[in-house]
Amino acid sequence: MATKYSTRDVTVINGRKVFFDANVLIYIFWPTGNYNWEKYYSSTFGRLLRQENELFVDYMVISEIINRTHRSEFEKHLIANEIPQGVLKYKQYRDSEDGKNALKDINLIINDVILDKFSIIGKSFTKTDIQSFLTTDTLDFADKVINLLCKENSFILLTNDADFKNADIDILTSNPALLSV
Repeated sequence: MATKYSTRDVTVINGRKVFFDANVLIYIFWPTGNYNWEKYYSSTFGRLLRQENELFVDYMVISEIINRTHRSEFEKHLIANEIPQGVLKYKQYRDSEDGKNALKDINLIINDVILDKFSIIGKSFTKTDIQSFLTTDTLDFADKVINLLCKENSFILLTNDADFKNADIDILTSNPALLSV
């Protein structure tokens, strides 16, 4: 049976392998305005490092981080420059000097921090795996990939995503919606 752990009790999982969801890494490395989540997950990250837990991500998590944070930088660019929605398209921003600089900053954090502290887990998915991901339920496609990786590797998933509420994997979280199961 799956166990839900509060980030306050991170010492209980000393020695366990932990897979980080994109939302947690974004809270840790990019300001979102959700200061409580940022504080909780940054503190948990530090404790996991001090405990020497093995930390994992996969390429889909990295891809999601890059895409979401670059879009966030685009939105900040619009606000900072008082550009009305729809005037500047994302692809125009992406190809601009500001967009390229934002992507360089994102890539720097991915390369120098995340890839330095995390192991990359990978898997060749079978046709049957992909077909099983095509069901409609509370998990999106990428979350189903994470769920399978965690299950097959006995990882604890560090996430804030309430969609994992009924997942049959061990979870570490600060989200009360996940802890109330």
